[in-house]
Amino acid sequence: MGINKLEDLRLQQRDIKTPKLSINQAEFLLRFHRDLERIRIDNDMCFANVIKCIRRSSDETVAIKILTIPQHQQKNGIPSTILNHASILRDLNHPNIVSLLQVLATEKDVYLVFDHVDLNLEKYITNPVLSIHTFERSVLRQALSGLAYLHSHNIVHTDINPFSILFQYNNLGESPIVKLCGICAPKTSFHKAHPSYTAPELLMGSTNYSTAADIWSMGCIFAHIVKRQPLFNDIDMHRVLAEIFCLFGTPTEETWPGVSSICNFIGAFNPPIQPKDLAEEFPSFEPAGLDLLSKMLCLCPNGRISAYEALDHPYLRH
Repeated sequence: MGINKLEDLRLQQRDIKTPKLSINQAEFLLRFHRDLERIRIDNDMCFANVIKCIRRSSDETVAIKILTIPQHQQKNGIPSTILNHASILRDLNHPNIVSLLQVLATEKDVYLVFDHVDLNLEKYITNPVLSIHTFERSVLRQALSGLAYLHSHNIVHTDINPFSILFQYNNLGESPIVKLCGICAPKTSFHKAHPSYTAPELLMGSTNYSTAADIWSMGCIFAHIVKRQPLFNDIDMHRVLAEIFCLFGTPTEETWPGVSSICNFIGAFNPPIQPKDLAEEFPSFEPAGLDLLSKMLCLCPNGRISAYEALDHPYLRH
């Protein structure tokens, strides 16, 4: 690589949101893409650096997730965790799941190329021009449809939040197409990046979770859409758990069999906090919607409605 070309790369790096890509990463990406822009960075493998760019060959806008191979594993090729992750994503085919278009690799990195969708739920809700209430049933129905598809393939998302629900919005008068992103491969370590949408069993430290954890998160999304603000609003998982208990009461062995085995301080709530009437939190919400929300936000995981059952709920049949 010539000195002038290397300097050009460094200059182009100034336009990429910090922290900067490595020179090797930028050089590789710029062979096939242009207009690189960082749109997300996280420390977990499943939510690695994500770059928005344009394919030189087709002028198509794509999002590229960069998974860096740990240095001590680079001599052994691509780790099985990354291979499994890419394999699972490649096999997913559903209109409400972001599509994996291509997998590229170097000795140090793996690049997963996805469809790019500009708008996420957070931007949609906070945009005064767009009225989500007009499409709330459609949005929830599509998101649950994508989630039901994942669950039918034994995939638990584990981090459903306003940034992992994307909207492909074509015209102001039409309902947006909803697409789920940020899907992790099974058996990756759970991380509490968005505790306000995290199921209580996970906040309490349980490692034995199921698809019910995603239903709780989707219930929080549902509540967020209805209220136009998060149902729980803190970045500390312990304070979020306290907010949950204040609204839904503290669980007991009677209401949640086995809860004391995953939360050793439940017994300290004596007497237990009593649940509030959910209708008071949503005074203008119709009864059918409130019923679905209560079935999604059931404290005991075994009592939560499934994604397929939710899709058949009267609220979503309209």
